[in-house]
Amino acid sequence: MVDHETPRRAEARPFRRLLTGLLLAVVAALASTALLGLAGWFIVRSAQSGLATTSPFSWFYPSAGVEALAVVRTTARYGERLSTHRATLDLLARVRTRLFSAASRLPAARMRGLRSGALLDRVHADVDTLDGAILSVAVPGVVCGVVAVGGVAVLAIVRPVFGIAGGVVLLLALAADLGISLGSRRLGERLATQRSAAAARLVEAMDGRAELASFGAVGLAARELRERFDALAVPRRNLTAREAAGTAVIAVGRVIALGCVLAVGTGLWGRPVDPAVLAFVVLVTAALFDAATGLGSAGQAFAEARVAWRRLREVAAVGFTRPTDTDADTDADTVAEAVPGGDLTLRDLVAGYGGTPAVEITSLDLPRGTFAVLTGPSGAGKSTLLSVLAGELAPTSGSAKFGEFELPVLDYPRRVATVTLVEQDSGILSGTVADNLRLARPDATADELAQALEVAALSGAVELSTEVGPAGAHLSGGQRRRLAIAQAYLRRPRLLLLDEPSEGLDATTARVVLANLRAALPHTTIIAAIHDRTFAHLPLVPDTAISLRPDSDANFAVSDCSISTATGHPTP
Repeated sequence: MVDHETPRRAEARPFRRLLTGLLLAVVAALASTALLGLAGWFIVRSAQSGLATTSPFSWFYPSAGVEALAVVRTTARYGERLSTHRATLDLLARVRTRLFSAASRLPAARMRGLRSGALLDRVHADVDTLDGAILSVAVPGVVCGVVAVGGVAVLAIVRPVFGIAGGVVLLLALAADLGISLGSRRLGERLATQRSAAAARLVEAMDGRAELASFGAVGLAARELRERFDALAVPRRNLTAREAAGTAVIAVGRVIALGCVLAVGTGLWGRPVDPAVLAFVVLVTAALFDAATGLGSAGQAFAEARVAWRRLREVAAVGFTRPTDTDADTDADTVAEAVPGGDLTLRDLVAGYGGTPAVEITSLDLPRGTFAVLTGPSGAGKSTLLSVLAGELAPTSGSAKFGEFELPVLDYPRRVATVTLVEQDSGILSGTVADNLRLARPDATADELAQALEVAALSGAVELSTEVGPAGAHLSGGQRRRLAIAQAYLRRPRLLLLDEPSEGLDATTARVVLANLRAALPHTTIIAAIHDRTFAHLPLVPDTAISLRPDSDANFAVSDCSISTATGHPTP
C-alpha cells in the first residue's frame, strides 16, 4: 500500500531535515570534543602505567571509547552534511519557486521596472547566497553554543577554576570576534550590493551585445564592466583581513586559556592535578576554541544573506512557507466559473502613472461579446486604459467592472482566468513553438495547438517543433506578434485586450489575424488598441469605436473619450 505524504508533512520535510542536521552537527562536535579529551587522558595514563612497576590500569575500555567516539563523530558529521545541505537545497528551491510565482503576479509596470539582469541576479545569485544563513551562521552558531556550554560545564566539574578560566576567556574572545563581525557585516552588505549590480550589468551587456557592436560601444561597455568588477577587490580584501583578525582573536584566546589551565593544573596557582586529567582538560579547552573558529566567516555570510533577502523581498513577498490558497496554481476553467461573463462598465475612470492622469473616461458600456476598437495618437492613453482593464494598474478614481467584479482588484487566479492582455512587446521564451503555446494552456492537444496557429495565420510559416531561439530571435517580429496572439486564443479569455495587434504585420495578414480571432472567440469581449495610421487594417466593422483624443489644450496628459457605434468602416 502506497503511503501518500500529506501536503503539510511535505511542507515540513525540509525543516525536519534541518533540525536533524543541527542535532547531528551537535553530536559530531560533542563527540569530537570528548574524543580529544579521552584520547589525551588515555595516552598520558598509558604512559604512567608503563612507567609503573605494577598498575591495575586496563586499556580495553578507554580504547573502546576512543574507537566508539571516532565512529560517532565520523557518522554524525557525514549525516549532518547530508541533512543540512539537502534541507538547504530544498528550502532554496522553494524560495526560488515562490519568487518566480510572486514575480509573475507583479503588475506589468513593476515588472518592467526590474532590469532583466537585476531580476536574473535575484532569482539565481541572491537565492544561492541565502545558504550562508544556514550553513555558515545557523549551524556553526548552534554548535559553538552547545559545545561551549557543555565543555565549560565539564571543566567546572573537574575543577571550578578550569571552567571559570575557560568560560571567561572564551566569552571575551567571542565578544571581540562579534565586534569584528559587525564591521564585516557592513562590508559584506556593501560587497553584496556592488556584486549584484555588477552581475546585473553584465547580463544586460550580454543581452545588448548586438546593439553595442553595431554602435561600436563594446570597448566602452567592457571598460565599465572591468571597473565594476575591479571595484569589488577592495571590500573583498577588507573582509579577508577582518576574517583573519577574528581568527587571530580566537587563537590568542586559546593560548591565554591554555596558559591559565596549565598554570593551575601544574600547581603554579593552587594544587596540581593528575597529568592524565590535565591532558584531558587542556584538550577539551582547545576544542572549545576550535568550535568558536567556525564563526569566523559568520558575519560576512549573514550580511550577504541579509542583503540578498532584502533584495528578494523588494521583488515580491517570498518565504520558506507554503503559499496561500490564492497563490496556488488553480485550474483556469474552474476559477472562471466564479466570474460570470458580463458587460464591461466604466464610470468616471481616471488613470495614469506617477500621479499624473493619462486617460479619463466618463462613461463606457460594452455588452458581452463586443468587438471594440480603441484608437488615438501616441500618448493618448490607449495602453494605460488596457493596463487598467487587465488589472495591472489601479485607477486614480472611478470604477472598471466586468460583470459584478471590479477588474483592478480582482484576485490573481480569477484575473488570469478571465482577462488576457497581449502587450506590444510580449515575451517569447526559448524552446519550440509548441513549448510557448503550452505556456498558455499546458493541457492543449496537438490539434488545438495547430488550430491556434491557424487562428494566428502562422500555419505554414512555422511548425510546432520550430525552435524559436532566445527571446524568439529565430522568428520575425510579425511571427512573434502572431505567436503571442495564438497564446491568447488558447487562453479562451472572457475579456481579450490587444495592444497594437497589427504592429509589424502587413495589411493583409493583419486583417486575416483579426478576422480569425473574432470568429474563433465569438462570445469574448475584445478590445483592440489600434494606432490611427493602422486603423485601415481592420477586417470588419467594429461594434464600437472608442477614440481617445487630447484635451482642448492639446495636452496628452488627459485624454477624453468619444464613443461611436460604427455602421461602416470608421476613419480616424
